[in-house]
Amino acid sequence: MSEPLPQRDVSEGMRRTQLIQQLPGYAGMLRVNTQSVPHSYVALHHPTGKYVHRVLLKLASVLLDKGGVRTVGHAGAPGLVIPELDSARGVAQIPIWPRGYSAVALNVLGHPEVKDAVTVSAEPFMVLELDSAWNTFEDYLGAMKTKYRTRAKRALTLSAHCEQCACTDWPDAEWLDWAGELLGKTLADKVVALPEDLRELLATFKRVYGPDFHVLGYRSHGVWVGFITALHEGDTLYALHMGFEPEFAREAQFYQRSMMDVVALGIELGVKRVNMGRTATEIKSTLGAMPLNNSYVFMANCRWMRWLVQGYVRWFHRLPSYELRSPFRED
Repeated sequence: MSEPLPQRDVSEGMRRTQLIQQLPGYAGMLRVNTQSVPHSYVALHHPTGKYVHRVLLKLASVLLDKGGVRTVGHAGAPGLVIPELDSARGVAQIPIWPRGYSAVALNVLGHPEVKDAVTVSAEPFMVLELDSAWNTFEDYLGAMKTKYRTRAKRALTLSAHCEQCACTDWPDAEWLDWAGELLGKTLADKVVALPEDLRELLATFKRVYGPDFHVLGYRSHGVWVGFITALHEGDTLYALHMGFEPEFAREAQFYQRSMMDVVALGIELGVKRVNMGRTATEIKSTLGAMPLNNSYVFMANCRWMRWLVQGYVRWFHRLPSYELRSPFRED
């Protein structure tokens, strides 16, 4: 398993708070175990799909809202607010419960058992620790076993016809529209808790983080077909948003290609690690990333909400299965 990430400094925490305060659904600051953290409303939606599905999701969002369920951090900034909890104190760690709140979800590292709370496992963050001997991307590839290096090079070959553009310093008008559209296409068949205005989500990250919010765009035959963003904070580079034309992504193995480009960016920036985020655990392990376990702790101040979450965990909650790979020669 990957080692826990180091504590962020004060300036990083301030910028994360500033980011969430500017995202839709921000609900204010909340005191949790002596920490003051931003929190937000939870809303589900389906960007496309059948009308009845969208209506049901809207009803679910209303139930979450009226039922008083909130989340620490923001769904549009996953993994950026991870408070430390005292397992023995339970709901008392939130000394002031805003009126109407019944439950607060907190993303934490590991799988702690917290008094009077329900812990729900999440997909792991996949973290690649960069070897100090890797001065170039070729050094990274060279550290792989032949089988995995061949796979990586195949992904690079399949997408070689694409022009990669570093859009980080571009004016918003030159990249936000097509990036927002591609992100929408990528999320079209998924139920998400992201803000509905995806263009504004990307714009907010750029507004808060400026040149530390990197944007890599991919163009084929003059048409934008994909992009990925990465946030540079301290010794870590976080892969965040990815959007693509579905058919292109399948044919060009864009997922692997874009993740490797983030690794190359991390080496160029001199960071110690690349956090590739959740999902596609097995694919990311073929690139050398290791799982960092995390979970959601649901603190509820009423029994019915705690029973509801416990029922969900028992009867419905299932994580995707995966097999971790070991791509490096010394593994």
